[in-house]
Amino acid sequence: MNKCIQYALDNNLANHLYTLDEQSAKIDVSQSKLNLLPSISASSSAGLSIGRSVDPNTNGIVNKEFFNNSENINSSLTIFRGFIQMNRIAYSKFRLQAAHWQKINNQDDLAFNVLMAYYDVAYYQGVVDIANEQLKLSEFNLNKTKKQIEVGLKAKTDLAEIQSTYEKEKLNRIQAENKLLEAQLKLSQQMNLPGSKLIGIDVHEGEPAAVANLLSAADSLYGSFAQFSPFVKMAEAELQAASKSVAIARGQYFPSVSVGASMSTGYYETNRDQDGKIIPFGDQFDNNMNKYVGASISIPIFGKNQARSELHKAKIAEDQAKTQVEQYRQQVYYELVNNSRAMQAYFREFVQSEKQVEADQLSYQAAQRKYDEGLIDIIELLTVKNRLAEDKAQQLLSRLQWEIKSKVLEFYKGVRFWE
Repeated sequence: MNKCIQYALDNNLANHLYTLDEQSAKIDVSQSKLNLLPSISASSSAGLSIGRSVDPNTNGIVNKEFFNNSENINSSLTIFRGFIQMNRIAYSKFRLQAAHWQKINNQDDLAFNVLMAYYDVAYYQGVVDIANEQLKLSEFNLNKTKKQIEVGLKAKTDLAEIQSTYEKEKLNRIQAENKLLEAQLKLSQQMNLPGSKLIGIDVHEGEPAAVANLLSAADSLYGSFAQFSPFVKMAEAELQAASKSVAIARGQYFPSVSVGASMSTGYYETNRDQDGKIIPFGDQFDNNMNKYVGASISIPIFGKNQARSELHKAKIAEDQAKTQVEQYRQQVYYELVNNSRAMQAYFREFVQSEKQVEADQLSYQAAQRKYDEGLIDIIELLTVKNRLAEDKAQQLLSRLQWEIKSKVLEFYKGVRFWE
């Protein structure tokens, strides 16, 4: 089972998508930090003016063809913006945490989906074994009854009844084999196995131990599990991100302060010396150089109530995140309590069904002897035989359900049993 889960974690497509989401969140964190750096840009342009146009050197109107070129470099840096940038860094970090815990939570869900599919295969494989066993018993009695009819020890009606049961159990085996194939395909899908590969399972591997050794008090178990539950951690990270969203929205009420600097120069064919010759590019580059340094402050006064509305929405989102954390905690608690209760119940069912199967096997052996001696009819024998098959199937089901719940309780104790 652990090998199946590990294979699914390595190959499941949904798990790969959550990994990509986490990688994307890491990029957001990195970018939010880089946004603190100044921005720098440069530009260059060149053009040929023909006909009547504005001389970029003198802003006068000229009517001749000329070439011009300009170069610019600009830089700006935000000094203060209501702590929005710092809060965005924190927000992106919490979103990364949420993405990480969401991936882990999805891995846990995937592990349990594979576990359920695995035990479905185990159950239906066991049902096929029981159907084969019952079919062999019917085939044995069918052949035996045919011989007894030949020597006059049994009536032909017994043969008809056994023949009918034999055919019915053939159908039961076919149906069980179809269910097994369906369960194997479902497990293969969860693991992202190639369609031609199916999983076979030994349904007799391991037996339940004493339930008291694995079960802890639900309240104390919940207290420890809630500390590392990916499901809860994901909700808590979302709450912290929502709190930073409120801080970001509140930052829009503050003034923003920024500084900027730029340099520009240009070359124009209309720029000539006293002799009418075009001034060389190098001289124009120095002569036309323009430098600028400045600072600006922007004070929000009225923005159509957008900042206030965004702040109110952010606070509502924070309240929703708080409620979701409590909802997740409550959900985890009741799931833990219910799984603890179910594990105890399935264990008692398994112990009782084991005793029932032992009693049924003795009853069937006694009924077979009585039938052979002519003390009971075929209907009574088949009734005992069918009860044995049903109780064996119930015993198998109880054991597998107990094993599933025991794995769940291991997980609540912090044991990621597939690792």
